[in-house]
Amino acid sequence: MSDDKKSPTYNHTEIHHKIEASPKAPGIKAAFRFNHASSPWVRGISSGLSSSLPILIGILFDHLQYGLIASIGGFTYLYTKDEPYAQRAVKLFLALLGVTLCFTLGSLFADVAWMKTILFGVIGAVSVYIFGALKIPGPSAMFFVLSFAVSTSIPAPNLQSVFLHAGLVFLGGALSWCISMSGWLINPRGPETAAVAKAYRQLASFVGSLGTESFHAEQHKTVVELRAAETAMKQAKINRKKSSFAHRLFLLNQKAEGLFIFVMAAANDFNPAVSKKAQAVIETFASEMATLKKHKKIRDVREEIEELSIKEELRTLLLDVNDVLQMKELKETEYIQFSQGSVKARLKAAFHKRSYVLKNALRYGIIMIVAAAVAYTTNIPRSYWIPLTCAGVMLGATVRATVQRGIQRSVGTILGILIGTGILMLEPTGIVIALIVFVLQSTIEIVIVKNYALGTLFITPNALLIAESGHPDKAISYFTSARVIDIVIGSIIGVVGTVLVFKRASSLRLPYLLGDVIRKEGQFLEMLSTEQDEEKIKRERNKLQGELVNLRALYDNVIGEYSKTAVKLEGLWPAVVATQQLGYMLLASYEGYELSETEKRELKETFAQLAAAAEQKRAPKLSSVPTLKHYPIIQGEIVALYESLQVEI
Repeated sequence: MSDDKKSPTYNHTEIHHKIEASPKAPGIKAAFRFNHASSPWVRGISSGLSSSLPILIGILFDHLQYGLIASIGGFTYLYTKDEPYAQRAVKLFLALLGVTLCFTLGSLFADVAWMKTILFGVIGAVSVYIFGALKIPGPSAMFFVLSFAVSTSIPAPNLQSVFLHAGLVFLGGALSWCISMSGWLINPRGPETAAVAKAYRQLASFVGSLGTESFHAEQHKTVVELRAAETAMKQAKINRKKSSFAHRLFLLNQKAEGLFIFVMAAANDFNPAVSKKAQAVIETFASEMATLKKHKKIRDVREEIEELSIKEELRTLLLDVNDVLQMKELKETEYIQFSQGSVKARLKAAFHKRSYVLKNALRYGIIMIVAAAVAYTTNIPRSYWIPLTCAGVMLGATVRATVQRGIQRSVGTILGILIGTGILMLEPTGIVIALIVFVLQSTIEIVIVKNYALGTLFITPNALLIAESGHPDKAISYFTSARVIDIVIGSIIGVVGTVLVFKRASSLRLPYLLGDVIRKEGQFLEMLSTEQDEEKIKRERNKLQGELVNLRALYDNVIGEYSKTAVKLEGLWPAVVATQQLGYMLLASYEGYELSETEKRELKETFAQLAAAAEQKRAPKLSSVPTLKHYPIIQGEIVALYESLQVEI
C-alpha cells in the first residue's frame, strides 16, 4: 500500500464512544445474591394450577396415584415463555409430546439398567441440542429428564399400564396447555405487543447511552431485543391485510428498526441533552405500547417531538411512530429484517464439527450417562435423583454458572429436605396434597427468578411429594437420608464433568469466531459495493447480524470459564467491541458503497490480515489501512479495529 494511506494514525476520536471495561464473571458469592427481577405472579399461579389440578381431579375420582402421574404432564407449562400464542401452541404441544414420550420410555425400560443409562444421555443431548440450535429460552432438558427419571420408579406391571400412565401424563400436559393458552382469550396479541414495547424500551436506553461507556453494551442489547421483536412478529403469523391492529404492530416494529439504523449512522451528532430528550420520548412510546389494545388510542406526544432540537430525519421517524400509535395510516419503509431463519435451517446449521451447540449437547449427554451409570451401580433408593440433579446443575450457561448451580442446588435441596420432611411427617392426604403442590410449585416460579438456590428450596419437596406420595411408608426415611447423598453426588458429577470436559470450550472458539466475523464484514462491505440483488443483501445482512450477536455471547461465555486462556483472552475485549461496532455500522448502511477496484483489492487484503491477526492472537501485519475518502466513518471503524488488535495474547 502507498505511503499516503497510512491511516492507522487517522483521527477517529470524534466518531467513537468510550469502551466500557470488559464484563466480569460473577464470583461464588453471586450464587446467593438476589436478582432485582419482578416476581411473575401470573406464571407462578398458572404453574401451580398445572401441577395441582390433575392431582385434585384424581382425588375427586378416588385415584390419587393417577392424579400424581398426570401432574407430571403439568410440568409442560414450564416451557411457556413470552412467545406469541400461535408459536406457543405449537411449542407447548411438542413439549407435551416430548414429556409423554420420555415418561413412556422410562416405564418401558424401568428394569433395564443399561438402557436407562443410555436413554438419560440421549434424552439430555437431544433436548439440549434442539433448545440450543433454536435458541429457545427455558428449562431445556430438565423436565424431559425428570419425566423419564420419575417414570422409572412408578410400577407398571404390564404394557397396558405403561400406556395408561402415558395417557395420564398426556392429559395432565394437555390441561397445562389449556392454562398456558388461556391468555389468548383476553389479549390475543399480548406477547408480540410486549415484545415490541420491550424493544422500544431498550432502544430508549440505547439512545440515552450515546457518548457514554455503556454505549456498546446497550447497542448489543438493542439488537438482541430487535431480533426478539422481529421473531415474535413472525411467530405470531400476523396477517396485516386482515387485521389493522396487526398492521399497526408491524409498522411499530419496522419504525424501531429504522430508529436504530438512524441512531447508529448519526450517533456522533448527538449531544447528551438531545440524547436524553429523545430517550424520554421513546420511553413514552414504550410505556404506551405496553398497554396497547385493538382500538385504544395512545397519548399524542407530537408537540413534545416538535420542540426537540434534533435532525429532521429523526424527528420524522419519531413523528411516524406517534402517528402509528394514533392509528394514522403510514407508508411502509424497507428496513433490515432481523429474522432467525426456518427451524429446519437452524437445526441443520448447528450440526457441524465446530458447532458449539453440538459439542455442548454431546458433553451434556456424556456426563448424564456417567451420572446414570453411577446411580445404577449403587444401592441408594430412587437413585435416579443423581442424574436428575446432574441435569439441573449442568444447565448453567458457563463453567462458573455450573459451579454456582452446583452450590445452589446442594444448599437449596438440603434445606428443602427439612421442609419436605416436615410436610411428610404431617401425613397429608387427599385435597391437602393438591393444595401443598399448588403452593410449592407457585412459590418456585415466583422466587426462582430472584435466586436459583431459593427456588430449589421448594423444588425438592414438591417433586418428591409428587413422586413419593404413593409410598407413604418409605417417604420420610427417603427424604432424610437418600436425598442428601443423591444431591451431593449428582452435583459433584455435574460440576466436575463440566470443568474437565468443557473447561476451555469457549476460549478455544473465540479467536476463530472473531476472525470469521471480521472476514465476513469485509465480504459484506465488498458486496455492498457490487451486489444488486436486494434479497441476497438481506440474507447476508441477517447472517452478519446473527454472527455479531453470537460473538458477544461467546465472549460472555469465555469470561465464565476457569482457565488461564480465558483470562488472557480478556485482552480481546476491545477487538470484540470494535468488530461489533464496525458490523453494526455496515448493517446500518442501506445504500451501496462506490469503491474503486484498488480500494476493493486493498480492503480485501486488510480484512484478511485483520482476521488472521485475530485468529492467531497477534498484532496485524499491516503498514497501513486503505483510505476511504468518501466514507470516513467506515474508515474510522476499520482503523479502530486495527488498533484494537495491537495486542499479543
